[in-house]
Amino acid sequence: MESNRGTWSIGTRRSKGKRIFFAAAGITGAVLIAFGIFLAIEWPKASLSQSTGSLASIKLSGIPQSIDGVTVQVDGKSIPVTETNGNIYPKVKLPVTAAASISVYVKRPSWISWLVGGTTKLTEKIITPSARLLDPVSIAAANAPVSSYFSVPVSVVSVSSNSGTKVMDLSSPSSKVELNVASSTAGAVDISAIPEVWEQLPSPSKLVYFRVPPTTTVGLFDQNLTSLSPMSTISLTLSKPIASVFGSAMPTLKPTINGALIPKGKWSKTTPYSVVYTPTTPDFWPSEKFTLSLPSSVEIASGNGGKLSAPTSSITLQGAPPSITRLQELLAQLNYLPLSWNPASGNPTPNLATQAQLALSAPAGTFAWRWNMPTPLTSLWQQGSYNVITKGAVMSFEQFNGLNTVGLSNPLLWPTLIKDVLAKKVDPHRYSWIEVQKKLPQTLKLYENGKVVLTSLTNTGIQGLNTTVGTFPIYLRFKQNYMSGTNPNGTTYHDKVYWINYFLGSEAVHGFPRAQYGYQQSLGCVELPISTAATVYPQVHIGTLTTILP
Repeated sequence: MESNRGTWSIGTRRSKGKRIFFAAAGITGAVLIAFGIFLAIEWPKASLSQSTGSLASIKLSGIPQSIDGVTVQVDGKSIPVTETNGNIYPKVKLPVTAAASISVYVKRPSWISWLVGGTTKLTEKIITPSARLLDPVSIAAANAPVSSYFSVPVSVVSVSSNSGTKVMDLSSPSSKVELNVASSTAGAVDISAIPEVWEQLPSPSKLVYFRVPPTTTVGLFDQNLTSLSPMSTISLTLSKPIASVFGSAMPTLKPTINGALIPKGKWSKTTPYSVVYTPTTPDFWPSEKFTLSLPSSVEIASGNGGKLSAPTSSITLQGAPPSITRLQELLAQLNYLPLSWNPASGNPTPNLATQAQLALSAPAGTFAWRWNMPTPLTSLWQQGSYNVITKGAVMSFEQFNGLNTVGLSNPLLWPTLIKDVLAKKVDPHRYSWIEVQKKLPQTLKLYENGKVVLTSLTNTGIQGLNTTVGTFPIYLRFKQNYMSGTNPNGTTYHDKVYWINYFLGSEAVHGFPRAQYGYQQSLGCVELPISTAATVYPQVHIGTLTTILP
């Protein structure tokens, strides 16, 4: 009996140990299962993405984590940023459509770092947002606000006009923005916008607006038509679609002076409301006038849009005023002036388009006299002034190139001048100058390239018919011709004279037979012996200056 009781006790204790073991194992399993469920639910998660309002947004979930650092590079350069509530903001203004590379370092709790790592790095590449003006033409009713529309909602809008620039900070982003522009019938503004306040305003787009009745057709040019540069584009915008006003026809351009160069540019339709003329070569030379013909008559708004013309299909255009200094520089380079010119920093780019643009704005440089010339000539020089020295040089240039010697009004002056500069086609003449001294004995001196090559006694006008004092370019020449007029005693004359160089009205240097020379005898002209006049004649030309001293 005792032996049986002992065996039963041992078995009971073993069974109890098993129960304890399995109970402990069950508890441990339950804990592990619960821990696994906890990790599954609270596993640390982090994401980084582009967002509206900020540069990027960080989202953390699961076991608490912290942001350990943020770096941002834009177009390869590091920029300072700040992080607030998971949003990343740049501390400097960023350009639109810039490539940004963002890195965020997230730190996990130490107790779980053995399992999931102490830190993780998130990266994202984004392009900073931009807004595009959807329609470059805005048409509104009279006195109504002008609206602009953008491809995405914008936060800041800049509007520039003749009255200045205004920047608007919108209370909330919007794709439609009403503009506070002048209450004129028509006008144009430069407009730019940004979706985010931390961006830089980009280059503006042009917005043309009209406030006109539906039955009225108004046109607006976006440039000053009386001051066109040689390569100016001409943009015309209508308040109605081009096709409904002009049909398939395009405007045409022609110079107002016959013989001028014909514009070679092309017209194109850039929007349903706009046509643009683009030169392929320099077309609008300084001060030259053109006629722009439209396929149909429209009312043209003035530059500020405040006044409309009567309906018209013909509009006058004009090139901008030239730089007289640049004219002198080119004439000096071609030896038509008694001065040389040296550019401050090398010759300008030797091509037609660049040279044409410089016709309006002269590069820096210095002038210097080519020879030691007398004061009566050197005192006349003035840089930047269309003085008689420059006028004579222009006339000489035109005469040599077979152009009408009309000075600055010649539409072929500038293109021919620039062509000769590019070809280095210099003046073939020696620089000549006539000086006449009215003091007794009256003399004439002929200078060539700074040296006196001829001196002769001469006659000038008698009292009451005095030869005019001053400096004048020769403008007309004859080997022989008749001069007619009235003598001081009332009788008339009709005399044959020789080797004639007119310099002022009917006053000329010419040959005429006299018994003596050296004092006042003529009726206003400068008279020389015929043989001397014959020597002078081939050594002067149109544009040669004649100076009459008292």
